[in-house]
Amino acid sequence: MHGTEMYALVGQEQPGRSPEQAGRDTRIRDIVLDFVTGEQTRLWPAVTDRPTSGSVGNPPYEPSSHYQAVLDLFENIARP
Repeated sequence: MHGTEMYALVGQEQPGRSPEQAGRDTRIRDIVLDFVTGEQTRLWPAVTDRPTSGSVGNPPYEPSSHYQAVLDLFENIARP
């Protein structure tokens, strides 16, 4: 759930976290560190002709398909 990444960002362990949560914490930390240092080798690939998306953990949907479905909802709406 949103907010649980704060433990990882400040270098703490959430009490009673599962091994899956520990893995997500490490991934979140690495993503943020890579972003602020300009390291891009472990980040998601850049968008080219088809949007892609990644996720941390095991979402109940395939991230890229979900992202495309959201974009499709707004396809005919003018954007300033």
